[in-house]
Amino acid sequence: MPLKRNPNSNPDSTDRESGLVRLEGLEVIRQFIHHRVAEARRRLWILSPDLNAFIYNDPDLVDAVSALARRSRHADVRILIQDSRSLPSGGHRLVDLALRISSRIHLRRQPPDETRLDESMVLIDSGGYLHQRRAADPVAMADAYAPPRVQTLEGRFRTFWTHAMPDPELRRLKI
Repeated sequence: MPLKRNPNSNPDSTDRESGLVRLEGLEVIRQFIHHRVAEARRRLWILSPDLNAFIYNDPDLVDAVSALARRSRHADVRILIQDSRSLPSGGHRLVDLALRISSRIHLRRQPPDETRLDESMVLIDSGGYLHQRRAADPVAMADAYAPPRVQTLEGRFRTFWTHAMPDPELRRLKI
């Protein structure tokens, strides 16, 4: 007997759970992001002023991002930060990965004359997202599959990305 397809399910995800949830606490936010990135098939866009080390400097997350970036030539991995001075001085695994495979993972920073980034968002494939109105607050709204909301956030991300630029400080650090 064939399985019935849930009309609310995400075709890009093996996990069919969806529904808007409020996430409170960095550990809960971290778990959501790690779980969804591990399932990502094609796209991962991250906007984070400082790439919070607790969430993004984890070896398992970096392995999942690396696998996504290498899986297909159509993979689209973008990371947008405020600037490299906001990153930990001892290094950051996700940034190191982005610099190592810069043809697959694109890393940019907000121009110095632009408004400071305050929010944080993660867009995964065509429907999953996590959004923090204030990146410093450990509260986020998230959904495993919400294409209309992702399209709205995608528009915001594209606007920031269009004005963003490579960070020459990161290149100098790695040479």
